[in-house]
Amino acid sequence: MSEARVEPLGERALLIQCGDTIDIAVNARALAIAHAVTRAGLPGVLDIAPAYASVCLRYDPRAWADASDVDTPCARLVAAVDAIVQSLVSADGAGSGEGEAPRWTGEATHAESRPSKQISTTTHDERALEIPVIYGGDSGPDLDAVAAHAGMSREAVIECHTAAEYRVAMLGFAPGYPYLLGLDPALHTPRRANPRTRVPAGSVAIGGAQTGIYPRELPGGWQIIGRTPLELFDAARAPPALLAPGQRVRFRQIPASAPENKTPASITTGQRARHDRARITVLSPGLLTTVQGGARHGFGALGVGGAGAMDEVSLQLANLLVGNARDAAALEITLRGPRLRFAHDALIAITGADVDARCNDEHVPHWRPVLLRAGSELNLGGMRCGTRAYLAVAAGIDLRAVLGSSSTDVNAALGPLQRPLAAGDELHCAEATHPLCSELWRACATHPCAGVAGQRHVVASRWSLDAAAWFDATAARPIRALAGSHFAHLDSASQRALFGATFRVGVDSNRVGCRLEGASLRLTAPIEMISAGVVPGTVQLPPGGVPIALTAEAPTSGGYPRIAQIVAVDLPHLAQRRPGDVVRFAQTDLADAQMRYLERERALATLEHHLRWRLREAW
Repeated sequence: MSEARVEPLGERALLIQCGDTIDIAVNARALAIAHAVTRAGLPGVLDIAPAYASVCLRYDPRAWADASDVDTPCARLVAAVDAIVQSLVSADGAGSGEGEAPRWTGEATHAESRPSKQISTTTHDERALEIPVIYGGDSGPDLDAVAAHAGMSREAVIECHTAAEYRVAMLGFAPGYPYLLGLDPALHTPRRANPRTRVPAGSVAIGGAQTGIYPRELPGGWQIIGRTPLELFDAARAPPALLAPGQRVRFRQIPASAPENKTPASITTGQRARHDRARITVLSPGLLTTVQGGARHGFGALGVGGAGAMDEVSLQLANLLVGNARDAAALEITLRGPRLRFAHDALIAITGADVDARCNDEHVPHWRPVLLRAGSELNLGGMRCGTRAYLAVAAGIDLRAVLGSSSTDVNAALGPLQRPLAAGDELHCAEATHPLCSELWRACATHPCAGVAGQRHVVASRWSLDAAAWFDATAARPIRALAGSHFAHLDSASQRALFGATFRVGVDSNRVGCRLEGASLRLTAPIEMISAGVVPGTVQLPPGGVPIALTAEAPTSGGYPRIAQIVAVDLPHLAQRRPGDVVRFAQTDLADAQMRYLERERALATLEHHLRWRLREAW
């Protein structure tokens, strides 16, 4: 096995580069390294996602911080990873591409887990998984185009496609989407000039030298030659993905009249999440209101991104103000909020953007605990400053976690609700405990029930957090970033522009990425890119020259040059910029980024301790 190169991907991730080509041997090297790092059980590691020729490792810098050591957390983790890679080089094991290839089972990989139980190993002696495919017709509308490009008949294309054995190089683009190596060169076909906006679930397609399968309805530009009735990804089953990195696959033609078998017999379908006990009723949903909690970790190898709150600090503070765990499920409200009816008394807190909040014509203050009476209607309108507000309810919104998190990944349609809130939705919350904010409960006890003339629906604490210490949506504030892996490939004018020009948030920005319009950036020469790991904060440069900063719903991999990495502490500030707002980057270094991150986390921990005490004291 040849040596690998380890490079930081911001202050919370590493990228282990194993080569610069799409090749079975290089891919086997990446999978072997991912397997070895996983088995090592390094502390603080949140996710390990192999790609074609690299491995992305996401971690918590706090697990590697040591005040007595001059090295950064990143430097200490890099040294540990280097030692693991060197042990593989010395042993010269599992790296030829023709030997053992690790295969992910799809269960989460956490620092506190036992990695040996999270990954199984498959070898080339095992029988490849057969994928039944209906070729051509409505199921494969591009089969004729592929045949024409190859100079073959339809039948010859099908025979060629089913004769080969493929290997899952990686999962990415969407949860469960497999990129398969082993396509016969005779079938290599360019992508469509005009991508489709909707490609049906199960579509088997060819894109260049690769073949793949769409796990659900998605936009896409690959040539569709058939469709499989198998369900490639189901978050409710174990493992959730039908295929895994390192697995061997063959295709088998079936007639269009064949009965559909959505799930192979070897996979057990789990019970889907339910949310049928109502405490909060959505009367109107607002522009984009979603349930968000902590990010989803441990499933990056299956193409599952983290999601979670865009402004993770505001979410955590809202939860702390009502006594919840920092990552409890709450509502993320974008630009214009919902109208909600509370069936029971509820202790809430609103943080983040300055949203107009009223309850039965009473003003609802922010950044403090607030008690709403049973029967209250909370109306959250437009935002005077910022883009995203957070509404937490004591005891949290009670939704069953999906793949370890209650967060909604809108782009991947993943989570207990799988979508933004809609009118008529009902959310259950556990009863708030009276030991928290006891004075507010006593105030409520002295008043008649909601609905009586003159009744106060809103009872707020006399104290609040200082919003200015935690929240800043000012467009004049620069966003700090590190130069990315491909910064040096920008021409000199673009290098100056990236850290000197003014960009504006594009109107088509969303939870996946923030489009930065303004100065057009250029490379000195085209780069032959291979999809590799990306994380929230990665700034990519598509061919059009308009950079895109990935945000909460970032995919697990990307194929554009990585020109910058926004520091973690400034991602909440970017999340609060609205379309048209100014964005300016200020360059910093890794040591500064990790120092600021650790300082923020220490401040949050101190505040959490204080609030736990404050919520139980007399006010």
